[in-house]
Amino acid sequence: MNKLKVIVIGNGMVGYKFCEKLKSKSDSFKLIVFGEEPRRAYDRVHLSEYFNGKTAEDLSMSTASWYEEQEIDLYLNNPVTGVDRMAKTVSTLSGEKFNYDFLVFATGSAAFVPNIKGIEKEGVFVYRTIEDLDLISAYSKNAKKASVIGGGLLGLEAAKALIDLGIEETSIIEFAPRLMPRQIDLAGSEMLKSMLVDLGLQIHLNKNTSSIEGDTSISGLKFSDDSELAIDMLVISAGIKPRDELARQCGIEVGARGGTVVDTEMQTNDPCVFAIGECVLFKE
Repeated sequence: MNKLKVIVIGNGMVGYKFCEKLKSKSDSFKLIVFGEEPRRAYDRVHLSEYFNGKTAEDLSMSTASWYEEQEIDLYLNNPVTGVDRMAKTVSTLSGEKFNYDFLVFATGSAAFVPNIKGIEKEGVFVYRTIEDLDLISAYSKNAKKASVIGGGLLGLEAAKALIDLGIEETSIIEFAPRLMPRQIDLAGSEMLKSMLVDLGLQIHLNKNTSSIEGDTSISGLKFSDDSELAIDMLVISAGIKPRDELARQCGIEVGARGGTVVDTEMQTNDPCVFAIGECVLFKE
């Protein structure tokens, strides 16, 4: 009997866990997975441990042979570029087309990059993937002063990573009047700030970055209050946004502020299309 084809768009932590759970529950489906990164799913939550000696293989969610053992077709470095819901096919970067019976968006989220003048300059990075970390590590060898835009959890991890890379003069730039404003209260934020200062971090609060200075590469930051900060490296960790562009492109309902809309069954407005993870928005 022919198995139903389930195509999973995205090979992050959620995409991998979906495959693992589905395989443990039923063998009635043929799974085909597409990932845009050149490596199989890895633990993004503990990404900062990459700077403490853990390898990409250490962070991997599975062994190299797991997908083959589970009879899952895995296509890495080959993202889906289009979905035809009428024909029930997906198109990939390599130019191939694949049929599906059910489609699962597990496209996750991307780093939110604020619209700051000069954002394209050399020495400006995001903190999201292992490839990002490799770029940061290589550039840090010639950097003396670095900043992180974003005082949330990931931003704090990024700042600690820069210190671990040997950049002792590292600072955190936060728009809000305190660190981690969504997670902890004022007393907790003050305690956190004190601990981070003890680690050697400089903390700049109530700072709205208006431009990134320098010719082709970054030389500093200018703020809306006309103050400036001289740096030669910047990491942006200012939050995330759902990867809903494929859903939007093929006519799947998305939220006004982004996110693929799903119901309690994680089903979209197409009964053959589902979405899971950080790309979704629950329809109340």
